[in-house]
Amino acid sequence: MEVYLVRHTETVCEKGICYGQSDVGIREPYSAVFENILKQLPQEAVLYSSPLQRCAILANHIKENTQIDSIIEDSRLMEMHFGDWELKRWEQIDQNALDEWMRNAVNLQCPNGESYTDLFNRTTAFFDEIASKNHKTVVIVTHASVIRCLLMYVLAITFEKSFDIRIAYGSVSKFTIEDGSIGVDFINRI
Repeated sequence: MEVYLVRHTETVCEKGICYGQSDVGIREPYSAVFENILKQLPQEAVLYSSPLQRCAILANHIKENTQIDSIIEDSRLMEMHFGDWELKRWEQIDQNALDEWMRNAVNLQCPNGESYTDLFNRTTAFFDEIASKNHKTVVIVTHASVIRCLLMYVLAITFEKSFDIRIAYGSVSKFTIEDGSIGVDFINRI
């Protein structure tokens, strides 16, 4: 199975805003970035997407410009849920709570949100499900943290090392699973 992981393009949020699962739009113009993404993707695949508009807009463009006939939205592909911190500037968040979370983001949930482990568990449950369907080619339009979790999972990278994986807006990563072995074709290609 060939798996293409596509991160949404830049959002309309100002830098320094914690937006996680908030349904924010994407910055225009984005057509040139969309076209660059399309050049890296196959014409035929099963297309999965986060339901958040920043992914759904891109997934619709992919569907309309390939031979892919449908999009399967799955909420497990949504970005990490930051709970009470959603849409706040990072510097407006209680510094003690933020510091404590930063020391243990893998296991500590944001207030009324989730931990990195929670995100990893829902992301890998999604992946195990689609892997069992024996698709030939899959395109997944999602978010940076989800892509990190999927790469961490298939490459057996530790939680701590996964934070070092850079996933740029509008980037494409690809890996192949064949006969039980995993090959990485590229990560974070823009």
